[in-house]
Amino acid sequence: MLLITAWVSCQPKPHVEERKMIDLMCDVMLMEAGNQIKYNYANVPESVWQAHYNFVCNKHKVPYADFKAELLRLKKDPEAFSALMEKVITQMQVAELNARKVRK
Repeated sequence: MLLITAWVSCQPKPHVEERKMIDLMCDVMLMEAGNQIKYNYANVPESVWQAHYNFVCNKHKVPYADFKAELLRLKKDPEAFSALMEKVITQMQVAELNARKVRK
């Protein structure tokens, strides 16, 4: 039991709560896709990316530094990142289905 407690206490703490990170990542994915289309898949200047990431983070009231730190934390834990992204994709699919219902 002591080993489990020590292992859990050594795990890095999330910088952004999961529910908020899912919402944020949905908007980040839309923003990234939009930039690729807008700039015709060319190299998008770093200043554009920075401004757009800041906009999305501000929308969700998450400091950009916390968002970036959370992505770095998830990079070290591919299973957690994969689980998060499955939830992001599911949320985006549900939003798309709801949007299609409204159009009918």
